[in-house]
Amino acid sequence: MNVATPGKAPGETLPELVGGRWPVRLRKAVAFRNIAALYLLAVMVVVFSLWVPDSFLTAGTWRSLLSDQAITCLVAVGLVVPIAAGVVDLAIGTEVGLGAIVAAWLLIGHLPTPVAVLLSLTAGAGVGVFSWLMITRARIPSFIATLGVSSLLTAVIAWLSNSEQIIGLPTGFSRIATGQFLGLTYPFWIMITVSTLLWYVLEHTPLGRRIYATGGNVDAMGGSSEAAALAGIRTSRIILGALITGGVVAAGAGVLETAQLSAGDPTIGPGFLLPVIAAVFLGSTQFRGGRFNICGTVAAAYVLAVGVKGLQLAGLPIWTPDLFNGAALLLAVGLAAWRRPVGTRREAVLRLLRGSTPAAWSRRRIRRADLAARITTARASDRIPPKVAGGRWPARLRGAVAFRNVAALYLLAVMVVVFSLWVPDSFLTAGTWRSLLSDQAITCLVAVGLVVPIAAGVVDLAIGTEVGLGAIVTAWLLIGHLPTPVAVMLSLAAGAAVGILSWLMITRARIPSFIATLGVSSLLTAVIAWLSGSEQIVGLPEGFSRIATGQFLGLAYPFWIMIVVAILLWYVLERTPLGRQIYATGGNPHAAALTGVRTSRVLLYALITGGVVAAGAGLLETAQLSAGDPTIGPGFLLPVIAAVFLGSTQFRGGRFNIWGTVVAAYVLAVGVKGLQLAGLPIWTPDLFNGAALLLAVGLAAWRGTPATRRTAILRLLRIRSVTSADGAS
Repeated sequence: MNVATPGKAPGETLPELVGGRWPVRLRKAVAFRNIAALYLLAVMVVVFSLWVPDSFLTAGTWRSLLSDQAITCLVAVGLVVPIAAGVVDLAIGTEVGLGAIVAAWLLIGHLPTPVAVLLSLTAGAGVGVFSWLMITRARIPSFIATLGVSSLLTAVIAWLSNSEQIIGLPTGFSRIATGQFLGLTYPFWIMITVSTLLWYVLEHTPLGRRIYATGGNVDAMGGSSEAAALAGIRTSRIILGALITGGVVAAGAGVLETAQLSAGDPTIGPGFLLPVIAAVFLGSTQFRGGRFNICGTVAAAYVLAVGVKGLQLAGLPIWTPDLFNGAALLLAVGLAAWRRPVGTRREAVLRLLRGSTPAAWSRRRIRRADLAARITTARASDRIPPKVAGGRWPARLRGAVAFRNVAALYLLAVMVVVFSLWVPDSFLTAGTWRSLLSDQAITCLVAVGLVVPIAAGVVDLAIGTEVGLGAIVTAWLLIGHLPTPVAVMLSLAAGAAVGILSWLMITRARIPSFIATLGVSSLLTAVIAWLSGSEQIVGLPEGFSRIATGQFLGLAYPFWIMIVVAILLWYVLERTPLGRQIYATGGNPHAAALTGVRTSRVLLYALITGGVVAAGAGLLETAQLSAGDPTIGPGFLLPVIAAVFLGSTQFRGGRFNIWGTVVAAYVLAVGVKGLQLAGLPIWTPDLFNGAALLLAVGLAAWRGTPATRRTAILRLLRIRSVTSADGAS
């Protein structure tokens, strides 16, 4: 029987049609865009074979590479499942660390090895369940939820290990990771087994299709999988299974890492995050046309490993992996975005030429002016009469002092009472409060600068390393005997340059902001290590520290600098057209562009502002320490993001704002300071900041509920009653 195909002759059969397409399929299969990683691998093999043939072209090198990379590849394979379901799990590194520490902690408690391994995997599953609750029940965007979970896990790891290696494990336990089969260690074969199992589930089962369907409708900023739910897929259950899978695989990788080291190391987790995410995103460009997949991830993980291994064998510095992995992540996601152009390159060039004529520019100017006039007219017509506005003051007053509007102030009052009763001798002193206001000023300054890009819709995960870059560039320039004003200006210019780089990655390479800034963060880490030699830069001019240690009215200069910057940015955001454009861009960039807002230019301004303020904060940090410390940057990330999101719940009805951020930063500082004065362990800030971030974003999501709790409960009851009636009938 002949099978007719649209657009083909009626006599043309399906076997003939399919058979005739094999040359086309073969060309696509070997196309650069489909297997770019394999071509890159071939190039690197040739380069390193010529560069370091004596050490690269040996069987031992390749055996060690396959075995040593197996654990990282295993983590990446496990991460494919939640990312395919639309969940970006930034806690994946600390999940590995948790598995490693829990296994070591249980083993030194003399539990049998199988029981310790099983409980470690259960801990990973528990983390997955907790992340699921934060994402689906608290409605926190996945990358923010998992960032907060990561901070909580860091505190748990420090608590279990006392921030020290756990040694004295059973002698036979290391056999799990060091034993060999066919010349390769067991972790390699475990990775192959897990990869095969997950590949089969994703590619050949209905569950795999549901996972891809759930993730296919989730945008990079944490949007919901509404289309999949309308198709009858239980998306919440899919996300739960994906997160549990990722958590279990990560915990298992941590167990293997502990066996490999014969010790539980509390610091191993964070090092997995960037290479794993780079492998998953680079893997998505391989074999499956832009879809996250297991085989592509395995190939990408080993391609990245070959690059790092070859550079290390060539004797390059220790910061090379950070540079290589950051560049690979940006290249991978940029390539994935490039695979999905809105039209052909010819159409894009023609569109660009048509839009670059004087007539096109004139039409755009007229359209923007017309839209601006309409918006102004609409605002004038919607203005409330003075008499009506005056009559609403009691309601406004109640709204202003409502718990949901100034919750941070109520929380501050509660903490002041608690710590005043708990540690009155140290908490209730003028010196404590002066030091708190002064010491927290730099963190608050970074948070204030971060408000602008976040208000524009950009989550800048490089903000911590931008602070570190400002600190190191300032110190590096000063020991080069440059005048202090010149060093300050060049440091701020470096921050602006980072903002421009992030803008290029987001708007031109079309990389999601949190992935782009994560890759930029890795590049900056390499630059910081290169400039500083991974050591503190000392010997700065004596008068330079005066910038941060000088006082006015009993408070250090950074506090007053923060206040000035906060006032300036508040005025721009709340009282100027640019501020309205920033909020419009962050609220809905497509709608903002249709109303005439140049969203790309707004993002550029926002990222430059954030980079300059962060670099200035790093400059003040260097002046405060009288040295350039290459390790200070990452510590700013979580408290700053927590302050910005908690600040968004204050004063402005869920909108990111300057004064809410300032209040939130100091509320968090009071909490951490009080707990430290009470003698709690050093991991307390991680626990407090992680919980505060989850609470802040969860509260912001709760504020945005489209219906009241009473309405939601009534709707739930009505649904249940209808379901019961249908069942009875």
